[in-house]
Amino acid sequence: MDLFTLKQQITEAAELSALAITRQLYPAMDEVKYKEAVKIAGSEQWLKYHIERGNIVPIRRGTSKNSPIYYSRMDIAATKKAERELARLI
Repeated sequence: MDLFTLKQQITEAAELSALAITRQLYPAMDEVKYKEAVKIAGSEQWLKYHIERGNIVPIRRGTSKNSPIYYSRMDIAATKKAERELARLI
């Protein structure tokens, strides 16, 4: 493992840690609607794929069927990091 890769992994771990702390202290800041989730994910197709697989779990606020659905920033970031790590190992 070279220095650049190590630095990149440490930075990604720190970002995930910051998102986890934000999620605990301010849960509302962690939740984003679908449009923002697509921006964070980088691709609508990627996001839909991981939602269908259960890697990213939608959170419905309210009981009616037209209640807004939110997604966790941390779940999206963690899934992206896990996917990168898995690709690196293969």
